[in-house]
Amino acid sequence: MVRVPSLSDFRQTMTTEEFWALFGEVEHEQLDFKRGVSTNIRETISAMAMTHGGLIVHGIDDRRTIVGCPLSQNNQDRITRIATECGVDVQVRTVVVGPHELTITAVPEVRGRIVTTPDGRLLRRVGGDSQPIRGDAMARFVREREYRSGEDEPLALFRPETFSLDALNQALAADGRGHVGPTQLIHALTDLNVAAAAPPPLGSHVLQAAAILFASKPRELIRGAAVQLVRRVGVGPQPGPATAREECSAPLVATADCCLKFIADHTRGVETVSGPRREILPEYPQAVLREAIVNALAHRDYSLKGSTVDISVWDDRVEVHSPGPLPGHITLENMRTEHYSRNPRIMRVLKTVGLVEEYGEGVERMYREMESRLLEPPVFSANDSSVTVTLYNRSVVDVEEQLWLQALEGVNLTADERRLLVEVRRAGGTIAPRQVREAMPGADTRELLARAQAKGLLARTGTRGGSRYTLADFIIPLAGGSVTTHAQVLLDEIRRRGSLSTPEGVKLIGIAPGAVRAVLNKLAQAGLIRAEGRTRGRRYFIR
Repeated sequence: MVRVPSLSDFRQTMTTEEFWALFGEVEHEQLDFKRGVSTNIRETISAMAMTHGGLIVHGIDDRRTIVGCPLSQNNQDRITRIATECGVDVQVRTVVVGPHELTITAVPEVRGRIVTTPDGRLLRRVGGDSQPIRGDAMARFVREREYRSGEDEPLALFRPETFSLDALNQALAADGRGHVGPTQLIHALTDLNVAAAAPPPLGSHVLQAAAILFASKPRELIRGAAVQLVRRVGVGPQPGPATAREECSAPLVATADCCLKFIADHTRGVETVSGPRREILPEYPQAVLREAIVNALAHRDYSLKGSTVDISVWDDRVEVHSPGPLPGHITLENMRTEHYSRNPRIMRVLKTVGLVEEYGEGVERMYREMESRLLEPPVFSANDSSVTVTLYNRSVVDVEEQLWLQALEGVNLTADERRLLVEVRRAGGTIAPRQVREAMPGADTRELLARAQAKGLLARTGTRGGSRYTLADFIIPLAGGSVTTHAQVLLDEIRRRGSLSTPEGVKLIGIAPGAVRAVLNKLAQAGLIRAEGRTRGRRYFIR
C-alpha cells in the first residue's frame, strides 16, 4: 500500500535518503513532483481535490533529481492565487533536504461540491496524471460529489460497548499503531479517519463508516448494514424454493468471512487426486468471491436506509446484489480500468488491512482469476438503484482439468494458451495442428502454437504437414493421466524410492548425465521436487 505522508510527518530538515524513504520516487494519485511553481499546478490541485487529495512537491525534476524550490514571496503568492482560482484551500510549507529547500503544497480532498480548473475543466487523478471527465460520466460524477455519502453521516447514538476492539486493533496494527482499550476508542477511530471533530460538548462525531467497519452488529446502529444470503434450488429465472437463509452483520472483515462460509457450505467442493496430492477445488475461486463481496460492502450506497446487500446462490451461479448505482464516473464499459470510491473512508481502512489491493485492481483481478480456470468471466449489470455481479460455474474444461490449470498458476498464460495445454494433455501429451483447429475453431492455430512454442510451453517435432507439438518437460509431470516421458519416469521413481540421484536416473532411463540433471532441475523449478546436497552428492526428493 502506498502511504502518503502528512505535513506532520516532515521534519524541517532531512537527508536525501530520508526524503526518498518517506515519499518514494513514483508519482501516483496523491503525489506529484514539480521542478518549480508552474501554472499547470492548477490542473494538479483541482484533480487531487476531486480524487483523494495529495501533495505537490516543488523542486524535483522529471529525472527525480532534487533541484530545490524555495518558498519565496513570489512562489507563495502564485500557489495561493492558483489555489484560490480553483476554489481549494491548500497548505504550504517548506522542508530542507540536504543543501536544497523544497516547497510542499498539501491539497485536501473536497466533497459536497465540484472543483474545476479556472477554465472550467473537471479533472481527476489517474495514477500520476490529471485526466478530464467528459460526457455522461461527468454528469454522474458531479451528482456523486455533490451528494453526501452515507458513511459520512454521524451515528445517532454512539456507545463504545457496541464496537469490537479486536476488529479495531487489527486495523490499528496494520496501520502501524499500537493497541487501544475502551477509553481510547474515539481517539483511535479519529486516527483512522472514521470519526470527525465536533464542537463541545461532543468533541467528536463517530461516523457511520466506523460502525460499518468495527461495530459488533452494525445493523443495530444502521438499518441495512447487513448481508442477506439465500440458497435457491434450480437456475431461475423465477425464484426457486429456498433451502437455506442467513444474515451476516458483523465488523466488515468478519461479514465478508461469514458470507464466504455460507457460500462454501452451499456450493460444491470437488475432491481430486493429482499424483500424491489430494485437493479440494471450490466451485468458485475464493479470491473472486471475496472481491465481489468486499466490493459490494465497500461501494454500496449506505444512504439507502434499510437496503441490504443480497447474495443468492443458485445451482449454476452466485449473484451479489448491491444497493445504489455505479459510483461517480464508473460505467460498465470502463470499470476494469477506472475506479471511484463512493465510501473513501471505508476503502482506506480496507486497503490498510490488506482486504483490497491498489484501488481499481479488484475487478480486473476477478476476470483474471475466472480466466485462470477457464470459467466464464464475471457478468456485471447496473441500473439507477443497484449493481449486480453474477459468477457462473460453467467452464469449457472439467474440474480435474481446472485443478491442473491451478498448478500452472505461476506461468503467464492467456486463456487460449490454457485451453491449448488442456487439449494437448487430453491428446496424451502431443498434438497435431489439425487437432488444435478441430478443438479450438475460433483460434488462430498457427499463431497460438508459435506463441506457446516461444514461451517454452510446447516443443515442436517434424516439419510442415508432419509437425507435432509436445508438452514441455516442466509441464508434463503436472499433466498426470497417460502422459509418460523421461520427466514422468524420474518423478514416479522418486515417489517410489523416496529420493533419486543423477547416476541412478541415468541407469533408469539410459540418457546422458547432463540430460538427466537438466530434467531433474526443471522438475525442481516447477516445484515438484527439491534438491539437497552438492553436485556430486545431490539427491532429489518429493516436495
